[in-house]
Amino acid sequence: MRWLRRLWPRTLFGQLLLIMVSGTVVIQLMSSSIWFDVRFAQVLEAPVRLMAARSAPLIAQAQCDAHSLQVPAHYQLRCAESAPAVEEDQRRGRRRVEQLLQQALQYELGQAQEVRLLKVRLTDESGQPIVWRSLFGLRTAQAHIQFAVRLADGHWLSVDGQELQGWSGESAWVLISDYLLRVYALRIVAVLLVCLIAVRLCLRPLRRLADAARGLGSNLEQPPLALEGPEEVRQAAQAFNAMQQRLIAMVNDKAYFLAAVSHDLRTPLTRMRLRLERLPDDEQRERLRHNITQMDDMIGQVLDYLRAGEQQHLRNVDLDRLVARLCADLASADEPLPVQGHAGSLHVDALLLQRCLQNLVVNALRYAREVSVTLASGASEVCIHIDDRGPGIAPELLSTITDPFVRGEGSRNQASGGYGLGLSIAQRIASSHGGSLQVSNRDGGGLRVSVCLPRAAATDGARP
Repeated sequence: MRWLRRLWPRTLFGQLLLIMVSGTVVIQLMSSSIWFDVRFAQVLEAPVRLMAARSAPLIAQAQCDAHSLQVPAHYQLRCAESAPAVEEDQRRGRRRVEQLLQQALQYELGQAQEVRLLKVRLTDESGQPIVWRSLFGLRTAQAHIQFAVRLADGHWLSVDGQELQGWSGESAWVLISDYLLRVYALRIVAVLLVCLIAVRLCLRPLRRLADAARGLGSNLEQPPLALEGPEEVRQAAQAFNAMQQRLIAMVNDKAYFLAAVSHDLRTPLTRMRLRLERLPDDEQRERLRHNITQMDDMIGQVLDYLRAGEQQHLRNVDLDRLVARLCADLASADEPLPVQGHAGSLHVDALLLQRCLQNLVVNALRYAREVSVTLASGASEVCIHIDDRGPGIAPELLSTITDPFVRGEGSRNQASGGYGLGLSIAQRIASSHGGSLQVSNRDGGGLRVSVCLPRAAATDGARP
């Protein structure tokens, strides 16, 4: 079953073509029995007419009590007082041959004659039946026909003769090639063209739907899909448009939620700070002030995470200058933060991208040493690599380290590294630009965090 799955095409065009070609071949093979009945009589038409023409003079002169007539080669004549037994054969082809023989003898003799077809078969040189293969001329085929005619004196004259089958003069391979070309090759080509036209007509609206779904991540405000094409495609497009409207409503609700959280949570914290100043105990006041600061920082990071996927000010930004300025601000005598490579300009949100890179560089400075930044420019994307020599990340955490509130070590202490949202914010910012964030351990120890952004960045505002 596995190899059948491997052979099964992945595209709709390939699947439709395989189904239609296989069905055409199977139907053609099943209908071959009907086709053979017709071809059986057609193939024997020339031998039957030739045998009737040669037998007519013998029948006109035959008398069972007279001396034997001179008969052609491969012919035999016998007289009987009663009608010979007829071979049991109910094929429609046999009845057609019998009717053809009666018509041919009537034409040659000038009058109707009672004729009984005793046997008819196609044989090779040794007399063995080659019914199917004779139709293609694989061997020199002979028509072996025996029939009986009632004479005027009441006797029955039996004529047993052989004639070459009508196609015997053709080359076997010519006949086979002609048959395969006409019956199979031309039909398969026709099916291929039909599939190509059908798939193009049916897939065009589906391709538009797929393009719209891919573009939804970079431009939620894109125009709705046109309701055209087959009924099923129209329903899918209508459902897609409805989904787009619901997503827009959800994003707007999130914006209102962010504004509410920013105001409603930080306002009580501000009042709490004012009341702390009235506490007489300095130690308790300092502890509460520290707790409020932690709460304010956590709210700030959560809001930064939620806002990280919103692009609002896209413009051409010189990445070389942005990265150099960022590293210069964060560098120190112990960590000079060298920058290598060039990336050029890219259409991005400068503020969000700076926040993304700042989170990554600050994380590297907090946990590691020998931090460096490398810019790599490719044909389709630009990558910014932040390398360090530190403890790295456990291999089992690499796949989930960018999830919200997941950290390389288990504490939630701000002094040991915050709340596990730095990498999550960086990943959301990269994804909002159509890019990705990759984390991997380096050989010899340390970590590499790469932000890769496509060169063909969207020019419209985007939301996740």
